[in-house]
Amino acid sequence: TGLQGVVESDFFAWPTEVGGLPMLKTLARRIARFDWQKAPNDIAAILYETVIPPDERRQLGEYYTPDWLARTMVQEVVTDPLDQHVLDPACGSGTFVAEAVAHFNEAAQKTPLDPKAVLDRLRSSVSGIDVHPVAVHLARAAWVLAAQPAIQAANQYGPAANITVPIYLGDALQLRFRTGDMFAQQDVTIQVDDEDNTELVFPMSLVERAETFDALMSDIAEAIETGSEPYFALDDHHINDPGERQTLEQTVKSLQTLQVEGRNHIWVYYTRNLVRPVALSRSKVDVIIGNPPWLIYRNTASTLRTELERQSRDVYGIWVGGIHANHQDISSLFFARCTDLYLGDGGVIGMVLPHSALRTGQYAKWRTGKWQAKANGRGRNKSPGRVLAADFGYKAAWDLEGLEPNDFFPVPASVVFARRAGEDGKPGPMTGAVECWQGMPGADADRQSQATIIDTSANTASPYGKYARQGAVMVPRRLFFVEETENPAIVQAGQTITVIPRRGSQDKEPWSRLDLTAITGQTIDTQHVYETYLGETLVPYATLAPLKAVLPFRQNDTSLPTSERGVGGVNLGALSQRMRSRWQTVSRLWEETKSANTKLDLLAQLDYYGKLSAQIEWRQNPGVRPVRVVYGGWGIPTAAVLHDDAAIVDYKLFWVACRDVQEAHYLLAVINSDTLYELVKPLMSKGQYGARDLQKHLWKLPIPEFDSSNGLHVEVSEAGKTAAAGAAKQLERLQKERDRVTGTIARRELRKWLRASDEGQAVEDAVGRLLGGG
Repeated sequence: TGLQGVVESDFFAWPTEVGGLPMLKTLARRIARFDWQKAPNDIAAILYETVIPPDERRQLGEYYTPDWLARTMVQEVVTDPLDQHVLDPACGSGTFVAEAVAHFNEAAQKTPLDPKAVLDRLRSSVSGIDVHPVAVHLARAAWVLAAQPAIQAANQYGPAANITVPIYLGDALQLRFRTGDMFAQQDVTIQVDDEDNTELVFPMSLVERAETFDALMSDIAEAIETGSEPYFALDDHHINDPGERQTLEQTVKSLQTLQVEGRNHIWVYYTRNLVRPVALSRSKVDVIIGNPPWLIYRNTASTLRTELERQSRDVYGIWVGGIHANHQDISSLFFARCTDLYLGDGGVIGMVLPHSALRTGQYAKWRTGKWQAKANGRGRNKSPGRVLAADFGYKAAWDLEGLEPNDFFPVPASVVFARRAGEDGKPGPMTGAVECWQGMPGADADRQSQATIIDTSANTASPYGKYARQGAVMVPRRLFFVEETENPAIVQAGQTITVIPRRGSQDKEPWSRLDLTAITGQTIDTQHVYETYLGETLVPYATLAPLKAVLPFRQNDTSLPTSERGVGGVNLGALSQRMRSRWQTVSRLWEETKSANTKLDLLAQLDYYGKLSAQIEWRQNPGVRPVRVVYGGWGIPTAAVLHDDAAIVDYKLFWVACRDVQEAHYLLAVINSDTLYELVKPLMSKGQYGARDLQKHLWKLPIPEFDSSNGLHVEVSEAGKTAAAGAAKQLERLQKERDRVTGTIARRELRKWLRASDEGQAVEDAVGRLLGGG
């Protein structure tokens, strides 16, 4: 075919090594069953999702973009397909690439260009990069299948020679290159990271000649693997420049050494693709389009996380940190860095991003369009650093949250567009209106409605924001939560219970399959067993029976027994003998099983950001706020008074300390009301399981602090008190009628009662006047 790199000999050599000709014949017979002429455009994406396990794709933050969305985005931003260079820097299996090639073909049919000129122009018009080798091969196949009309038309004039499919394996963020390498004038250097500090150096002038470079490196690899003379390849490809030849001869020598050491099988393939992003960054493109990785920083490999955070903080100044540190993902960095590396001044970028990019605090600095790190140095040497300006006002963003069913991504999505304004240009922040999509997913969805961007990173509007705290991070749950079981001993020690680990529907891998024999049937001192409330125990105005959790502190302790040198962060001497043994076991299980990205010991996990310590301190000294209201951080706002002062609140719940029960009933009425839900719902993001992140937005509403001298406040409190009493009776009735009442059932039935009852209507009337300014 004359196409280079569609089938990589290095990558596809394994069938001949594993099964040989019989295996290949079997494979060919099975493939021949399909009519590839009628394959759908997204066949590569279908194959990719079949071949690559979901967990692996999730670890890379990769999610398949529906072809209707990719097609609509391409048509939106690629306005001159014959003369614009389009790049997808996270091309995956090639959905955007295929749509961009099809868009080019459609435009080419309307021009008088001869077929060879069309194919030549196509090769420089649509390109892609991805970090996953399987994705790259599928994307190359997708490019070829989409380009088939142009290839066949050109081949009527004779076969084309050495056409490289412009899809490259590489890191679009270029994290493995030193800054000096990235902007090198002469060479690109790849570190092998071996004991000899081997470097593979390639002349930039050759790297930029893609067809020559790829064909040359393929010939060098084959010669080294077969024991032939690799230097002849330099002559065959006319590498006559003295500087290029000298550099390559040294690189060939290094590759031969790696081959002798049994380490060369993949290096030529790897380096040939890895250098391509550097070359692409030297000749800017007109359009960047795609779906970057949706991956929070803390879930990236530890070897990359530091550099990713450094880029976000010190290069582009978009790192927010603080309370948003755990929620920041690399999609905004990917957007900014690709704009920086690959997009020419005046060029446009359109990318699929999480819906939260439109409004939440972790994207606040990125949404300004002015990407600049803080000043470096001091005094006269202080430098403001470079400024990269993007104009988000170029085109209104698309809000895809309103599409139903909204299951094409794990969380609702948006599409954000920007134009690169240049380093001296004027940034355009993301403000004003967005285009809201409604109806069924697809290119024909209703796109007429408009909505104003609400920046939810604004300062807290309600004074209750300063009192709200999150519960303790009691995960993995199976190491803490227990169920009481019968003690087989004839005589049982006083003040003890025998427990087994509690299995829950929310247990996740690898903890759900952990062998917990060592802590099963264990007898524990009751001074270490705590009544604990989780999200599943919370219903409107009431709580279900709490769960039991075994925790490393005694009932009367005033603080956690922390010790930097202790097991799992705990001073074992402060625990009872039975608890000491249990803590040693669960700490060992934690260290053996936790993610490599997690550096916390078990107590630090449990007391993350002081979320357990704060509850211990409140129990010992509640001060002027002795009553707790707990509320959930997900779905429809739900709250209840927590009457057990000794109980512990889990991280799925949040709590606010109140001055008295009257104030607590006031908050119950406000939080449980449909009025509040309608006000906060536009601010909340949606996940796979519905609305979430209530805790980030609840106190942004103007909920005034309770004032007993304010008649409306008292009316709201009385309505909340009456509703709480009615809800308690309804819950009691429900529990008598049914053998088992789960939190899901209780929440559904109580909300149904509230909406139909006088008590619920009184709450809505009073809260409506409170939050409506009445």
